[in-house]
Formats: sequence, C-alpha cells, structure tokens
Amino acid sequence: MTAAADRRPAAWRLFIESSVRVQTAVDERLRASDGMTLSDYHVLLLLSEAPGHRMRMRSLADRMVFSASRLTYQIGALVKRGWVCREPVPEDGRGAFACLTAAGFDAFTAAAQRHGLDVDELFFAGLTPDDGSALEAVLTRLAAHLDATRLDSLGEQ
Repeated sequence: MTAAADRRPAAWRLFIESSVRVQTAVDERLRASDGMTLSDYHVLLLLSEAPGHRMRMRSLADRMVFSASRLTYQIGALVKRGWVCREPVPEDGRGAFACLTAAGFDAFTAAAQRHGLDVDELFFAGLTPDDGSALEAVLTRLAAHLDATRLDSLGEQ
C-alpha cells in the first residue's frame, strides 16, 4: 500500500465528520435566524435559480438527493408556510412542478445574506484561497464520478 493510500481512511473520516459539523452548524444558525432548515434553504435556492422559479419534482429530488417521499414531505412543509406551491405538469398527468412563491422568494432573500456570512465564517474562514480552488476541483471531479457511477448503475437495471 502506498503512503497516499494509507491516508485515504483518515481523509474519508475527516470528510464525513467535518461536513456533518459544518452542515449541523449552518442548519442551527438558519433555524435560529430565519426559522428554516438547511434543507428548506436548499430547496428555495434551487427554485430561485430555476427558470420560472419552478422545477419538476423528480428533478428537484435528484438535485436534493432525496427520495420521492422525502421530497414530498419537504415540499408539503414549505407549502404550509406559503413559500412553495405545487402545479401540475400540463403534458404529463402524473408530473408536478414545485414553484417558488413570492413569499418564498422573500424568505430566501432575507436568509441568503446571513447564510452567506455563516458559510464564510464556518467554512471558508478555515481555508486559504488556494484551498478553496483545490477543493472545488476535487469536488467537481467527485460529482462527475458519482454522476457517471449513477448512470452506469441505472443502465444495469
């Protein structure tokens, strides 16, 4: 085993533990400051960036890495708050869109600035600019690998 391979278990453990710690801290701050979870924020972010502020539920579930039932629950909670609505897909009787409402856009916009400051403090402050660039490159490669692995496994079914 090479020296680099010897470091893989430590790198994996640090990745898991650090990512959970950052996500937990960011979630706690979002709950305290804006009354939303990190998952709420992520849904609102994706919808705010989507054309027409809406996405098909299936696409949103894929981006959130949620099961269909978990996304249905998440969207239901956001519908109750008036931040999201559901609309049928006209050409697909079974499909549905999740749509960002004006109130949801306002809630997202209000949270986004504080959230950005929290991410800067909790994540980026621990990195150098070079670290950030290197981490982006590594995570981009990892995302492409996971996408390819997912496509391969879907083709085998």
